[in-house]
Amino acid sequence: MKKLLVLAFVITTLSQSCKKNDNNSPGHPKQADIPSIDAKMNTWMTQYLMPGAELGVSVNGKLVYKKGYGKADKESGDTVNGDSRFRIASVSKLFTSAAIMKLVQDGKLSVTQKVFGAGGILGTTYGTQPYKQYVTDITVDELLHHTCGGWGQSSDPALYDKTLNATQVINWTLDNNLLAYPPGTHFDYSNFGYMLLAKIVEKLSGKTYEQYFTDEFLSKVNATHTTIAGTSLADRQLGEVKYYGQGTDIPYVYDYIQFLRADGAMGWCSNVSDLLKFATSVDSSSTRPDILNGNTLQIMTTTYPASNGLGFTFGCGWVVESGEWFWWGSLPGTFAILYRNKNGICISALANSRAVNSVNSLFDFIGIINYISTDNTIQWQNVDQF
Repeated sequence: MKKLLVLAFVITTLSQSCKKNDNNSPGHPKQADIPSIDAKMNTWMTQYLMPGAELGVSVNGKLVYKKGYGKADKESGDTVNGDSRFRIASVSKLFTSAAIMKLVQDGKLSVTQKVFGAGGILGTTYGTQPYKQYVTDITVDELLHHTCGGWGQSSDPALYDKTLNATQVINWTLDNNLLAYPPGTHFDYSNFGYMLLAKIVEKLSGKTYEQYFTDEFLSKVNATHTTIAGTSLADRQLGEVKYYGQGTDIPYVYDYIQFLRADGAMGWCSNVSDLLKFATSVDSSSTRPDILNGNTLQIMTTTYPASNGLGFTFGCGWVVESGEWFWWGSLPGTFAILYRNKNGICISALANSRAVNSVNSLFDFIGIINYISTDNTIQWQNVDQF
């Protein structure tokens, strides 16, 4: 993950095989602390004013380390317990990519299909005819790779007026927000593109996006603590942490965006165990059966010259660099990352704040990931907490 240090961006398996072991019960060894990892986590949290955080590590398909740090709720004193739920921000895009890949694998979709216009997957359901420049040229593949020609960071429609629902946002964007580049030629990281991908999932599956992903992935890996997040404090779910803003984020922790509207881009709430159950179901390893087959995973991790951006090379949602796949997310009150290494180590981490300097906080967390994934002196225990 060395290449991450050039970052310039602010911004699971069958149910039976995934049954969680109770490491406190007779016959199952209990996880022991790994002081070197804990010290690095505590240092990072202190430096970046993180009230609470959660870390999970799987090695060759076994959840060998799972731990909570700090406060889930500063006011009540509740602590993060290792199974606490957090918003996962843009790590949600990895779920959406996998959902699209499952439709491809099942023969219901080709990534080369057009999205809008006559013959497009979404047809003329949204917006006003005739469509603006380049709209009818967009393919599914270009949405996945952030190369649809615009709708990205400088004016991302996903962050428009929070009172609008998804349909209203899509309609307004198609009618008013012009694409600047021909699709497939220019990288522009787009939450809006992943909102559209969620609509494609719904159109082709006949289910809500949340239900489809739950049926095809979460339920198959016994990931039972993952749902679309609530926006307000009153919508806080059982076991979910409380979020804390820093600096200009403070007013927006519970007043930023409708997570249901932006479900495919940034809408999910989960914990580290569920994230790793998902990751190990699409990691191309035989240690836990993959839901996506080799051909589909090849499509998911294919990169293009045009999908280079933010200092990274993007596949479908995932950054793909040699044997490492990952992506991260941040929102007011949220930090999240999911990482997979070809050496069999997968890492998930979540926190209930976002540092004022989120780039530096990410740089330093990358150091923790590099240590965990490459330091051969770490003695991983023979436990499996899945």
